[in-house]
Amino acid sequence: VCHNYSFDSHVIENYGIKVTGFHADTMHLARLWDSNRRTDGGYSLEGLTNDPRVMSDVGKDLIKTGKVSMKTIFGTKKIRKDGGEGKVVYIEPVEKLQREDRKMWICYSSLDSVNTLKLYESLKSKLEAKEWIFDGCPRGTMYDFYEEYWRPFGSLLVKMETEGMLVDRAYLSEIEKTAVAERKLAADKFRQWASEYSPDAKYMNVNSDIQLRQLFFAGIENRHKHGETWPQSKMFKVRNDENIAPEGQKASKFRTIELSGIVEDLKIDMFAPNGWPSVSIDALKILSGKIPMDQIYTIEDDQERDEYSNGSELPEQDIEAASSYGTAYEPFGGGKKGTEACHAIAALCERSSIDKLISSFILPLQGDNISCKEGRIHCSLNINTETGRLSARIPNLQMLLSQMG
Repeated sequence: VCHNYSFDSHVIENYGIKVTGFHADTMHLARLWDSNRRTDGGYSLEGLTNDPRVMSDVGKDLIKTGKVSMKTIFGTKKIRKDGGEGKVVYIEPVEKLQREDRKMWICYSSLDSVNTLKLYESLKSKLEAKEWIFDGCPRGTMYDFYEEYWRPFGSLLVKMETEGMLVDRAYLSEIEKTAVAERKLAADKFRQWASEYSPDAKYMNVNSDIQLRQLFFAGIENRHKHGETWPQSKMFKVRNDENIAPEGQKASKFRTIELSGIVEDLKIDMFAPNGWPSVSIDALKILSGKIPMDQIYTIEDDQERDEYSNGSELPEQDIEAASSYGTAYEPFGGGKKGTEACHAIAALCERSSIDKLISSFILPLQGDNISCKEGRIHCSLNINTETGRLSARIPNLQMLLSQMG
């Protein structure tokens, strides 16, 4: 029984030891029992074994102490130059801990093993108490489901990670060109729309949280600091990619723009730790709603925009789709104006997703700094218990694989 069998087996096999006899992965069991622990302690051994709800079915003969982190046991604070203790906690290399503090290291390792056993017994009991029903017919318990499907699948994933997968770098290079073009198109759509309300938004940095917050939440009060409000307009220094310069002067590398608020009373439920409204992708998606992909990469020319903006009624074919728009629809006036706003914000979200795809996947896989053998990459795979979809730790791998066929 392992907690994170994939990691354990790869580490052991790095020393030439082939692992067999896989019985269960407590991380998989925990996900099968509760697939929504992201904000409730997660799926680490420490988080699970110190959660009374998870460990409620542990036998009375087993100790009740959950996993204790290495930082708690072996961590020491770094000493500042003045001789006092700093805030940063430092842990000595494992090789040193095993020798210089051997008894404590043995206790730490043994406690991990005991806790993995405790966690397995508790989760097995919980899954055995849950009925497995397929197409309306009882098939046994959810632990039977684990043994029939998840255990063999766990072994298969490890083999896939060990073997790796072939990568066509030439094709990735072509995908990069497409992604870069779509990223620019999505960013231009948002800037063009925002510049109708705040002219200098045409030159803004769409990656800047502060500039986005200026557009959407000017005048809002900080939820942590009563009386402190975001200014109605603000000056920003941005790159002068258009080489704009005063007459008779040489264009500088940067220029100053002024951004003003473009909407009032925009509803927001997500806030950053500093008390200001969040402009994360999750927050922006709430504003935009669910916009079809084919409507994101289109930029109307001036004539089409004028025709689209005249009047306040939606085209008949868009009336039903209005229900899928986000919380920005009404504050921007509803109708065509609200539609434009949701589409533009959706383009901003898509731009960010493409940027992550390029930086986290396309570019690294074309470089020489990845772990490759004969053109293969090695990635960690997962199965979503709710959707059944296979995914990887590399962001958007699923999407790129579908494009590669």
